[in-house]
Amino acid sequence: MNRWKVAFFILIIAIVLGIGYLASLLTTESESYTLPVRAEAPAGGQLFVETSKNDFEVLANKYLQQAINDQSIPLDLKVDDQIALISELQVFSLTIPVQMYFEPIVQDDGNIQLKQQQVDIGQLSIPPEQVLKLLRDSVDLPAWMVVSPADESVFIDLSGIPIEGGFDIRARKLDLINDEIILTVTVPTE
Repeated sequence: MNRWKVAFFILIIAIVLGIGYLASLLTTESESYTLPVRAEAPAGGQLFVETSKNDFEVLANKYLQQAINDQSIPLDLKVDDQIALISELQVFSLTIPVQMYFEPIVQDDGNIQLKQQQVDIGQLSIPPEQVLKLLRDSVDLPAWMVVSPADESVFIDLSGIPIEGGFDIRARKLDLINDEIILTVTVPTE
């Protein structure tokens, strides 16, 4: 056989394997995650911190970038009237932009649930559950960021974010429409 036929067959096999891998990622069973029960805030003085969307975005991106600093897949968080996770997927030699929009919900324990509202992947129409599975399986997210495709949510465990000084941070209010974000910071006495 001449070398062009061999190259053609290798290309066909690579395409079939790539499509098979992508299909396996999209069709694997999704599981629902439950966060561990968060302990009560430690004894200490409490500070109520009110911030803007812009400042919250800068702070969130700082900790997100620290957690995924050596990965080749970019992940950026934008805060407007919704929270957007912006990334890109490499499919063969194409770069496909991915934007996922979430509505933030403050949990009773002070953690944050990001409920998926919309997904934009280039011109593709993919169900949100499949996109979250792809995100969970392709990006090594920090332990404090739990992706739950079955719930179409991303959970932010604020107690898992490594903050110097042992401060306990809990979300109190996330009203993005009115640009009102309130966090409770407990400074432990011990």
